[in-house]
Amino acid sequence: MSVAASRRVPPGPTGYPLVGVFPKARRDPLRFFEDSARRYGDVVSMRLGAHHVYLLCHPDHVKHVLQDHAHVYAKGPPATRVRALFGDSLTVVDGDRWRRRRRQVQPAFQPGHHTQFAAVVHRATAEMLERWRPLAERGVVVEMVGEMRRLTQTIIIRACFGEIRPAEVETLSEALDVAVGHVDRQLWSALGWLEIPTPAGIHHRRALGAIDTFLSAKVSAAHRSTPPPGTILAALLASPVAAGGEPLSEAELHDELKTVLVAGYTTSASALAWIWYVLSEHPDARKLLEEECRAAGSHAPGVDALPRLGYTRRVIEEVLRLYPPTWLTARTPVEDDTIGGYTIPVGSLVLLSPYLTHRHPDVWPAPERFDSDRFTSARAAFRPAFAYFPFGGGPRRCIGGALATIEMQLIVSAVAQRYQLTVLPGTRIVPIAGLTLRPSPSVPTRLQGTRAD
Repeated sequence: MSVAASRRVPPGPTGYPLVGVFPKARRDPLRFFEDSARRYGDVVSMRLGAHHVYLLCHPDHVKHVLQDHAHVYAKGPPATRVRALFGDSLTVVDGDRWRRRRRQVQPAFQPGHHTQFAAVVHRATAEMLERWRPLAERGVVVEMVGEMRRLTQTIIIRACFGEIRPAEVETLSEALDVAVGHVDRQLWSALGWLEIPTPAGIHHRRALGAIDTFLSAKVSAAHRSTPPPGTILAALLASPVAAGGEPLSEAELHDELKTVLVAGYTTSASALAWIWYVLSEHPDARKLLEEECRAAGSHAPGVDALPRLGYTRRVIEEVLRLYPPTWLTARTPVEDDTIGGYTIPVGSLVLLSPYLTHRHPDVWPAPERFDSDRFTSARAAFRPAFAYFPFGGGPRRCIGGALATIEMQLIVSAVAQRYQLTVLPGTRIVPIAGLTLRPSPSVPTRLQGTRAD
């Protein structure tokens, strides 16, 4: 064993007294962690503010934390800055409380509910495509980050609650934008943990209040009468009881729905925006995808057609490799652990980054290059299990990952049948690491019809 590997503390960047590397990291978190991993290896130690942080990049170490020793690592403590969005939901609770909640919530996301969700996706996407028709005819440039956010918000709101008045959808969407945007900006703020009464903070609290008021009304109404059938709300009420478990309380149902709303659009919107950008940058891949989707028929493919859209699925997977929406996740060990020969002490902060692991040079040849064939079954079979984990992994794998994948496949295939999307030449787009990994500053796109409507 080498001298470096026998040390109890891994190598890592030096920082400043009290704040550690935080001033360096906050300027460009993505690049900072990428440079740290490249310079110091698979286990990197650093001081990030008050936390002693260990950045883990190798798939085997990710597997250790998320699967093999998942019982040693808690998720709740690192989630302080996002708790306003997720409450005490499945996303942040730990231990026996998490196990009970997972049993209650899991049935609502089983394949039996996918067909209803797909119908919501199909309708909302068809509405967007019709709205695009006059824009394409006039050569209007559309901004795809905003378009995908608007689409995925509509989808998740209808999927949760059924038929909602357009004005109500718009009001809730605006509140979600404000609440999520504030948390996104505060994640790497030096004063993000302080409750300073700024105008932005007041606006944020009002937005949270509007979201909570909407949810409370829907939850109360659902407890008084039967909620719309086929909705996530109905499934969350009925599934635990049907499975022989305890029903969710009103407070638990409120927090789970809030989490589904936020997570259900932020990640999908970012991923879809990246998909259109990457396809525009790789016209050969775009052509193959469009041909496959048009060969599926004259109507937008349904869930039953998705297995025949293998190339489309591989393109989506490769984009999620390059630009995973959840680019960073954190855990806290509840007891001392050992990874790669190093001691990971209780109470420290362990950071896992799909963005970094998805580019690990020992696993991914030419990791910066787009290559959808990485996800053919033959090539995927030889990769470590946690070389690719855009939806997390282990017992806490994202409960909505299958729905998100179906949503992206349906949207991409429907759009490809109707339009060719081309990002304006000369547009400089860079990844911004916030609550999700999103393209910035925008993805200005020109629409061109691909068939007669």
